[in-house]
Amino acid sequence: MCNCVNVKMGSYDNQVTLKMPDGQLMGIDKCIAEEIKYIWSWGVKTTGCCCGHNIQEGYIGVIDKDTEFMKKSGYRVLFNKESLSDERNFIPKSHNNKKGELEYYEYEDRYRAR
Repeated sequence: MCNCVNVKMGSYDNQVTLKMPDGQLMGIDKCIAEEIKYIWSWGVKTTGCCCGHNIQEGYIGVIDKDTEFMKKSGYRVLFNKESLSDERNFIPKSHNNKKGELEYYEYEDRYRAR
């Protein structure tokens, strides 16, 4: 889970504003902002994200063409109970590590070269 304390779902209290690769500004939860910037640096396009605010599991949504890369990079799919075939949402790696450190694999470097 994340580092949020007393942040309600739907609240913008824990967000920072980041410039997306296409130049648009986006509010991103602070505790996953560095991970999102790193994912963007690979060329992955996100569709939304939330840290979960220690209330539910966080997620990083990506476009269809980037789902296979995310899986090969070690991201675990966060399955949608309404549509079990939907594999576009992933659990942030920063939530998998007790120290809060991100874990990345060499596959990302190969993806960057595409």
